[in-house]
Amino acid sequence: MRGPNRRQMYAEQTRADLVAAARKLFVDNGFADTSVEAITGAALVSKGTFYHHFPDKKAMFAELYTELIQKVGDLGDTTSEAIRAAPDEPAMTAVANLTHAFLRRTIDGPLHRELMAQAPSVLGEQYRRINETVAQPPIERLLTVLAERGDLQPDVPVATVARLLLAGLCEGNQIIAAATDREEALTRTFRAITLLMSGLAADGISARG
Repeated sequence: MRGPNRRQMYAEQTRADLVAAARKLFVDNGFADTSVEAITGAALVSKGTFYHHFPDKKAMFAELYTELIQKVGDLGDTTSEAIRAAPDEPAMTAVANLTHAFLRRTIDGPLHRELMAQAPSVLGEQYRRINETVAQPPIERLLTVLAERGDLQPDVPVATVARLLLAGLCEGNQIIAAATDREEALTRTFRAITLLMSGLAADGISARG
């Protein structure tokens, strides 16, 4: 089988350069204040080249956000696998750790913080669709694992709870991102979500394990 030819490799590199430029500009300046000209200038390509790869800058933002939220989904699946692999370990502690890791990214990761904060206004209804198709299913799988272990209250509506938990995590990002003291906001937000999660846990099982 022949490998990619030089033209394909150049196109892939050009696209990667555009995405890298947009990623930095969206973080530094915000979506509204980042023009296509700024992206192409930073990537050292023409506007025609940009439109060869993307219909508009919103499509590029949507791709970046999808990649970001996929990482959130990956955290959920990793947690599910860890719980299945260690049936004697306190599963709800693992879920709490997952929650904290997501919220912690709001402080430690400028790209996570800014894309999460900007996505609702930039993407509109597409924001909900991406969340529901990319991030919600892993949360549903995680809840299903917990239910199978008997760690959840009986008859928990998994899909509804997954959607609400995801919304809570996303809103938590907004709270922390907007706070003057983000560390204190992280503590408060994590505590609030943990308390909400404790209502899902089966009797005698703490949300902290």
